[in-house]
Amino acid sequence: MTSLALTNIQTLVTNSSHHGTGVLGEINNCSLVIEDGVISQISPTIPQGVEQEIDCSTKTVIPGFVDSHSHLIFAGDRSAEFAARARGEKYSAAGIATTVSATRAASDEALSRNVEKLLNEAISLGTTTIEIKSGYGLTTHDEERCIEILLALPTKPLFLQLMWCHLNIGMTQMAM
Repeated sequence: MTSLALTNIQTLVTNSSHHGTGVLGEINNCSLVIEDGVISQISPTIPQGVEQEIDCSTKTVIPGFVDSHSHLIFAGDRSAEFAARARGEKYSAAGIATTVSATRAASDEALSRNVEKLLNEAISLGTTTIEIKSGYGLTTHDEERCIEILLALPTKPLFLQLMWCHLNIGMTQMAM
């Protein structure tokens, strides 16, 4: 069994008002023990006999972010559309067609670099679990290509749930 103690936590956010104070369930000045990857104890004292200890004085410990809806495999951007909407203009900036066309035209290498960059950014900002969906190909061939690029990613310390967006045949016939 492996064990880790986060000690002297200034504020632990549990996300449950049943476990702490306020809507976020905050616990102040505590320790948290993790055994074999599972939280086993939250205590006001420093536990004895753990293999590793991390002093979290002046730190807040929060749960990792779970991103349950992302489409990270794409090319292009929709900044013109965003700017038009911010100016209160009608929807006229091509929308998803812009990124669908750019995704189809991009090389596998360019798409791979972009998804790796976006994953690294998500990890650096606290994302621990991410669901990645295809959806910018809109043809069976391009959706399969996107899934193959995702499957070829180097192993990351997070769970990748690949979800192929099911396409209506009528949608795949759209002129994009």
